[in-house]
Amino acid sequence: MPKLKHMARFTTPVSLNDTKDTPITSMVKPTLTFTESVRAILASQTQPLSVIEITELVSRETKHAYDETYIRLALKELINSGKASSRKETHEERRVRAQGEDARSLRATLFWSPAGIVPPRTIAEVVPGIALYKPETFTARKIYKYPTKKIQRAHLNAQLVEVTPLPVAVSSNQVVDYLIEKMVAERTADLQSQLDAANAKMAKLQELFKSAL
Repeated sequence: MPKLKHMARFTTPVSLNDTKDTPITSMVKPTLTFTESVRAILASQTQPLSVIEITELVSRETKHAYDETYIRLALKELINSGKASSRKETHEERRVRAQGEDARSLRATLFWSPAGIVPPRTIAEVVPGIALYKPETFTARKIYKYPTKKIQRAHLNAQLVEVTPLPVAVSSNQVVDYLIEKMVAERTADLQSQLDAANAKMAKLQELFKSAL
C-alpha cells in the first residue's frame, strides 16, 4: 500500500502556466557597432554620397554630432571588409552636385554600399540642406565719387604756392642754368644789400671821426 507522501506526489495538480522548464526562444537583438551603423545608413541611400553628406546623415540619425575623421575611419573599414566601395566623382557629376556651375575645388570621393560598381550621381542635393554649390556673396564695393572739375580747380588753387613763373625751356639744361642764375642773382642782391649797409655805417663813422677832430 503506498504511503501518504507518495499519494500526495501523484495527486498534486500540475500548473500549465509554469514556465520554469520552458526553453528560452527569444534573444536580445545585438547593438550595431558604429561602423555597421554607418554601413546601414549608407546602404539605405539611392545615390552615392560624399564624406560630408555621410557625416551629416549619421549625425542626424544618431542625434550625435560626429566629426568627418570618425566617418572616414568607418568607411575605410567597410571598404577593407568588402562592405562598401568608392570612387572619384566625374566632372559631370561635379557639375550636377554644383547645380550646373563650374566648381573649382577638387573632386570628391563618392561612397556606396554594398560593395561593387558605384552608380552615377544624378541628384544635386541628396541630404536636405547639404549642397556643394552655394551662391557667392559679394561685398558691395564703395565707389569713390570724384569731384567735379570746378571743385578740383578750387582745391588746387587753395594749395598752390605763389612762385615766379619760369620761362618755357627747350631742354633740361636750360632750366638748370636758369635756376643757377636766379640763385646767384638772389645771393648777389643779398650780399650787395649787406655791403651797402656796411658802407653806410662806415660813412657815418668817418663823419663822426672828422667832427671829433
